[in-house]
Amino acid sequence: MQHIETIDWFYCTNPPSLTLFTQMGDSEAVLYGSDDSHESSAMVELLNELGVKFDFRHIDRDPRALREWEQLDGDRVPMLRVGNNQIVRGFDRIKLQQLFGWVGC
Repeated sequence: MQHIETIDWFYCTNPPSLTLFTQMGDSEAVLYGSDDSHESSAMVELLNELGVKFDFRHIDRDPRALREWEQLDGDRVPMLRVGNNQIVRGFDRIKLQQLFGWVGC
């Protein structure tokens, strides 16, 4: 039980960040987006507000980024991949805040 209290205390005083995810085994955050997507721009702004370091890949300019996005399912943009375990499809403010900010502490 002490371990859980330590984690709760840590999250309340230090919101989760990409550094935390990296320590947990995830290696990177990649945002797939396009120039004509307003949601892509909104996600970039929110990730910057939350202090998340990420690589933005334009699926409409970079064929390699387009192939990666299609292999992940290529359903919609923006799509955020955090490490190999988490994918956020579309602009979902609540989910992003839960992943990188602190919600509910």
